[in-house]
Amino acid sequence: MSIRSTLRLRGGLRTTRASRTLAPPDPRAVLVGPLDPALLTLRASLGAHRRRLWVRRIVRRAWMALAALAIAETALWTVARFIALESAPLIGLTIPVAFALVLLVATVRARPTIGETALAVDGEGGLGDRVSSALELAVAIPASASPADDAVADDDLRFDDVAETDRFVRRQRRDALGALRAAPALFKPRFSRSPAIAALAAGLLLVPVLALPNPQDAVIAQQQDIREAATRQAERLEDLAQDLEARGEETTDPRTQLAEELRELARQLRDKPGELAANLRQLGAVENDVRARIDPSTEQRASAMTSLARSLSRAASGNPDANRDGDPEQTQRDLAELADKVDEMTEAERRELARQLAGMGSTAAGADGASATALQDAAQSLAGGDTAGAKAALDRLGESMTGAQARITTNRDLAGAASRLQDARRDLADAGRQGDGQPGQGQQGQGQQGQGQGQGQGSPNPSGGSGQGQGQGQGQGQGQGQGQGQGQGQGQGQGQGQGQGQGQGQGQGQGQGQGQGQGQGIGGGGSNARSLGSGQGGNARPGAPTGANRASELGADLSSIFAPFDRVGKPGDPSYVAGTGGDGQTQQGSQTGTGTDNGALTPYQQVFTDFERYAQTSLDRGYVPLSVKDYVRDYFSSLDPSN
Repeated sequence: MSIRSTLRLRGGLRTTRASRTLAPPDPRAVLVGPLDPALLTLRASLGAHRRRLWVRRIVRRAWMALAALAIAETALWTVARFIALESAPLIGLTIPVAFALVLLVATVRARPTIGETALAVDGEGGLGDRVSSALELAVAIPASASPADDAVADDDLRFDDVAETDRFVRRQRRDALGALRAAPALFKPRFSRSPAIAALAAGLLLVPVLALPNPQDAVIAQQQDIREAATRQAERLEDLAQDLEARGEETTDPRTQLAEELRELARQLRDKPGELAANLRQLGAVENDVRARIDPSTEQRASAMTSLARSLSRAASGNPDANRDGDPEQTQRDLAELADKVDEMTEAERRELARQLAGMGSTAAGADGASATALQDAAQSLAGGDTAGAKAALDRLGESMTGAQARITTNRDLAGAASRLQDARRDLADAGRQGDGQPGQGQQGQGQQGQGQGQGQGSPNPSGGSGQGQGQGQGQGQGQGQGQGQGQGQGQGQGQGQGQGQGQGQGQGQGQGQGQGQGQGIGGGGSNARSLGSGQGGNARPGAPTGANRASELGADLSSIFAPFDRVGKPGDPSYVAGTGGDGQTQQGSQTGTGTDNGALTPYQQVFTDFERYAQTSLDRGYVPLSVKDYVRDYFSSLDPSN
């Protein structure tokens, strides 16, 4: 049998394998037993070429990975300039890691086999398929792959097909080994032109994409601010809900019900912090619902209640300095003690007490209807000598006052909650504002300002002089303004006279104003003004004044203010002026002397805290526009003596 027929008969399996893999198999992996030393040397000589071929493949795949990475990064950051992708930095860091892992897998899979190395050596070294044929023949004819002493010797003179085939295969193997040893170092890394050009082009496009400011950064920052503000307000609403729940005495208390609504609102802010419009709508709805529950006359009733409590305590105890703070609970205790003393009082004392109680009727009517009724019953019972009815009425009066005070406290808590909701809505709206506004110049306008002045004749006392009153009114727009004034005049000589005057006046004036504009954004509050000024938007907010219009050192004329708290009460207390009219004679005279200190001028550092606290309380309890709140706070900050 010839070599050609032997290869044909034994090559059936090889042909089937070649249909699946072009590279010849590794004899060491296929054959069992010892191999021919020449075959082992041939296989070992392919090791260095195999490593260099692997490096070339790695470099090729690295260029391809680099090009794909540059294209992917360029595509990502180009899309990020048109779409707000908060996860773009994370994706940008993930892409190189992912490509590195892919390159690692590709590197492992790209390691060439012995057969692939043989084919590559034959192709690039110009060996004419010597090395690959040697490997293929070793697998196709296993007998020739074993050592020579186990096969037919070369110098055997037999000419049978087996011996001829063995001699041919061994000579071809030695020839391939000699050609392989003479081959130079092959498979130097090549410059992959197409991937390199793609990577360079993508890199050139990526540089300006990353270098130029991204307009979506502001949008992303805004979204982050919105979520942070929502989370922050959710925590504040939770604290407010706990405070209201602690103040609520029962489940039907409005504060307890509001606490549940605030918890639900805080849960919505945490679950959906990025839905600004929905959160603002929900905050506004809850705020409007809370304000609908508030009695608008709460502060007037509270002021009247404080005055009534103070007056009742002083009338009940006979102490002109009793209950200076106007505490209704203290008044209830004083009324209870007074009820115990009614039986011991004389008829004249009861009548005097009835007269004092009757004089408080108007104040009680402004404080609470039930308290006014109980006060009237107590006065009538005392005047009629009904001590039992007077005791019952005094007890009922004390209870009604504490109940009214509880309702006032509830309304104040609700008003404070509404103010907190308003602040939360403003905080969210500020976070959602796309850009700060640049200061805008308001249009200059002219208006008519009316001014009136009147004179009135004061009611004199026996030694008093004629009083003169003066009033002044202001109006907006063109027209006439009316003013009503109440003044105090002092005649020459001894005595003083008081009077009221009315007058009408007409005047014109001009005013010039400057407004601040705000840029594009979402409003957080509202205003009851009939018209709002217009301004040009921009990116700067007006700064608050710091220490405006304050002297570096307060002189004697500025260090004190008129604050007669002992006579007229502290800020927030009501003032009542009672008097009777009459006709009298006027006596004029002239007298010169030294005045006396009336003690009404007080250093403003001592009373600043009282006025500031009252102003802050009024801002929290009443529905005041946000801009007005800021101006009031800035005003008191500029007057703070500690600055």
